[in-house]
Amino acid sequence: MIPLLITLPVIAYFSMIAFHSMNLTVVNYEGKLVPYSLGVIVLYSYAVLYAFPPYPLEALSLSAFLYIIGIWLLGFIDDRFGKPYPKGLRGHIRYVTETRKITTGLLKAIGTIGFALLYLWTKQPNSFLLNLLSFFLLTGLPHTMNLFDTRPLRVWKASLVMTIVIFIGSPLPSFYFVVTIIAVYYILFVLEGHRKAMLGDNGATVIGAMLAIVFIHHTDLFVQIGVFFSILFFILLAEKWSISTLIESWSMLRVIDQIGIVKK
Repeated sequence: MIPLLITLPVIAYFSMIAFHSMNLTVVNYEGKLVPYSLGVIVLYSYAVLYAFPPYPLEALSLSAFLYIIGIWLLGFIDDRFGKPYPKGLRGHIRYVTETRKITTGLLKAIGTIGFALLYLWTKQPNSFLLNLLSFFLLTGLPHTMNLFDTRPLRVWKASLVMTIVIFIGSPLPSFYFVVTIIAVYYILFVLEGHRKAMLGDNGATVIGAMLAIVFIHHTDLFVQIGVFFSILFFILLAEKWSISTLIESWSMLRVIDQIGIVKK
């Protein structure tokens, strides 16, 4: 645990420098170039837990690790080669039908479906409905986290709520896990709140992928169904309206949205 806590800030610092030097940056909502390097911290933390688990866990299996790496890679490709438009799944499909050119967003959607199916194929067979629910979580949660990644700390806050739900609905994890999660959340909170780095598609989707794995294997069916309807709500909402516009239209949501963001 101590080596992980020591290396996390180092990984965060050098990944920011590396992304900057390779021009792996994006213009944020303030018009500033920011590296989308925070997903590296999340992936690194999961990799360390996978390599040195305190005890065997389904969420730290080889198949789960490969699924999470695949989702991160798809997000990174979208960050690196994607364009600001089109928006939404329907927008990408319309663009492909009109131009006969596949977008990185649609590639990410197809790839996510493929990785989710491969992951389910490696698991012990369940009923059709349980597999369908798991498939929706594996594909829907990465997409939903990506929908929130339009302003600093939105993914952080959404994932924090889901992490609390997991802690309430499942046995308390080891001290090792709790400290690791706190350390990762703290680094993301500081760097994203100060707009020094951002999650990008790679960070937002990999957080969603990790949450999906944990929900499937370490929460009961009622919690999973509740998450399913929450995902469905936000996906349908985002296809019709902008989440940013909705947040700006509610004073309480605006206040929550500004928590942790340092004014400059």
